[in-house]
Formats: sequence, C-alpha cells, structure tokens
Amino acid sequence: MALIPNKYRYHALVHAPVWLICLALLWPVSLEPEVLEADQATPRIVDYQKHLPRSFKKRRRKSTRFVVLHSTESGLRSALRTLSRRGHSNYLVARNGTIYRILNKQYRSHHAGLSMWNGLRDISSHSIGIELVGYHNDPFTASQYESLKWLIEVMQRVYKIPDHHVLEHYRVAYGRPNQWVKRPHRGRKKDPGVFNFSRARAGLDSKDPRNSILYDPDVRAGRLIPDPDIDIARVRLVDRGRYDAEVAQLSENVITRRNSAWRIARGEYNEATTVYRFPNGTVMRGNQIRNWDRIPVGTVVFLNRDRTEDVKSVTATVPVIEQGTTAFDIAGPAYKRSDTYYIFPRGTIKHGRQVRRWSRIPPGTRVLVHYNAPVALNSAGLQAVKRNDTVFLVPRSEVVVAANVPDTSQLNSGTLVFTKK
Repeated sequence: MALIPNKYRYHALVHAPVWLICLALLWPVSLEPEVLEADQATPRIVDYQKHLPRSFKKRRRKSTRFVVLHSTESGLRSALRTLSRRGHSNYLVARNGTIYRILNKQYRSHHAGLSMWNGLRDISSHSIGIELVGYHNDPFTASQYESLKWLIEVMQRVYKIPDHHVLEHYRVAYGRPNQWVKRPHRGRKKDPGVFNFSRARAGLDSKDPRNSILYDPDVRAGRLIPDPDIDIARVRLVDRGRYDAEVAQLSENVITRRNSAWRIARGEYNEATTVYRFPNGTVMRGNQIRNWDRIPVGTVVFLNRDRTEDVKSVTATVPVIEQGTTAFDIAGPAYKRSDTYYIFPRGTIKHGRQVRRWSRIPPGTRVLVHYNAPVALNSAGLQAVKRNDTVFLVPRSEVVVAANVPDTSQLNSGTLVFTKK
C-alpha cells in the first residue's frame, strides 16, 4: 500500500470536515429501507422478493409521482400468497407492524388496476403500492400506522412525493358503466376504507385542500361521477347522527334493499373470487350468476375467495376457520362482538370480547355469528332445539346442527345448545 506524500496529508486533514458535512447532507436523499433497517426506530423488514415466480418480469415505472394505499381484504398468509404471485404490490404492512418487501420500490407493481388521477391513467405505472393487512371496514392497528408512517416518509424523501399525492386505492380506481352505474365512476374499489383509514394517523396531515379525501380532480372535471361513499363522508360535516346511521347500514356484507351486490363488492361483484351464500344455503360464485335483479335480501357476500378451502370454510353450515382464514373472513365486523362465539378444537368456548390473540386462533375453530349464550340441553326449550339453525356442542368437541339431528333425545346430557338470535 503506497504511502500518502506529506504535502497531501495536510489537504486531506483540512478538507475532511467539508466532505463529512457534504455526506451528512446527501445521506437522507439516498436513504433506502434496506439501509434504515439497522436503525432501532426502524420497523422490522422482511424481504419477500424470492417468492416472486421466475416468470415474473421486473420493469421500471414510467415515473414515481404517487404512493397508493390498499387493504388486503384477507389475512397475512393469504395476502402474501396472492401479492407475491404476480408482484401486485411493492410493500405489505402486517398487523404487528412488520413490513414485507414484495417487490423492490424501483419496479412497477400492478396494484391500482383501472385507475385515473387528474386525467392521468394507469396509476400503477406512476406509483408505489403499499398494502395493509386487514379490511376496509375493520380498523388497522397502531403498529400498522407507525410502520406505514415510517415507510411513507422514506418514499416521500426519496421521490419528493407530497402528502396529497399519497392516495387511497378507492380514490384512484374507477369503473366502467354497469347495470347499477351508467357512466364511468369512482367506487370500483373500497380499500382501505372511506370510513376506516385515518390519513392523520399515517402522518398525512398537510393542510393543503388536496390532502382531503373529499378532493377528486376527475370528478370535479366531469370525467367521472363520484363514489357514493364519499357523499356519505360529506354528511359527517353537517349531521354526525345521520352519518353514523348511514355507515352502520353499509358495515356488513349482507344484501339488503339498499345494499346491492355492487355496493358491497364493487368492481368484483361478478368475479369468480366473490362468493354469494343465499338464504336457502345455496352457494354461487360471482361469475356463475346471471340475473342480478333476483338476488334475495339476506344473501351474504364473501370477497377474495380464490381457494376452494376458503369457500368451504365460510359457507359451511357451521363456518370453520381453516389455514389462512381469519375470524373476520367469516364474521365480518361482528367478529369481536359478544354474540359471536368461537368453539375451539378442544371444546373451549369464547365469545368475541374474550379473544385476545386473533392471529393464534387454531384451524378447526367453529364460528357462530349472532348466537345466544350456550345453555344446557335440558334447559333449552323444545322450539329452540327443533330450529334448523340451532347448534349443539356434544361432549368431546363434536359440533352438529339441529337439521342433522333427527332425534335430540339421543344426545348426551352434557350437550350445550346455541340458538340463533
């Protein structure tokens, strides 16, 4: 190794502080999540890119002007499987705050689909996609908001993205005319939730009017008609009571006279991954239904059911949590209620308010939604026992429905009875 001549040592020592100051100024510009991972305040980051199929072709975006936020409408395992299959997101934020890197941020992920913002189409080619594990009508966790805020700040520094260019999926997605909406429209997507996601908790607190979810340049310009949920969001400014009542009517995935298949499933209403369970027990996928005007009130709609196991778990006579299925998949917003009961494989019973570790509910757990507290068989009335939707928990954890029990007198005396509310 050559020695540094004496005449250059002086210059190196004198100018070293200048170089250090320059590096300190430039450092934030080049920050990557990969680099920041060593910082104590940095969320845990898992590189999941190796799960992309070999056939997946990475290509760079045309520009990076936006960040688009999504909710998975499924649990973690299902989301990782779906997103990594085709690179449908750049990042995924789990409910415990862990960040999964699905696809490096420099590459285009096909996350926004049919989309437009301020006249610019194909927003996937101009944005980074971030998914939050969860549902558009179920609150995200504090850990998720903390990690999301950190991740957004990194992207904003790297790409100079302002708060008002961090957009929810429902704000950029649009749909073509259908039998419910006759013109191109907002509302094709509902994630991460008009009434659910908090921009303030994600650090998006700019006072710029364009930072409001009520701002939509394409609706203003007449290119699209507005999302009906945004009209309800405006009601909050003038009548909080009416707002709460309207939101409550839309909270469950059950078809009513007001809640149509499109209002619940939006752009996926006729997809194979959207499953309909009719009041008589019949189950059909969206692509099998032909006459949408005849779907009866009381039909339950399940989203993102791509696997046969997912369909069976939520449409069984007594729904059961399978590997990759969550309590929310089955019970929706009612999963935490005191009239939703969980019968664990070993026979333990808990209602929604008693469960603490939702991620640890074992496969094989039965779920009863809107049921009364269990009573002993000899205490249940004769009419309740004969109802087809009554559920029996026989000693040794056997769960059966009344419709499958021709002679209830043959049941063990220790049997518990759950009756539908």
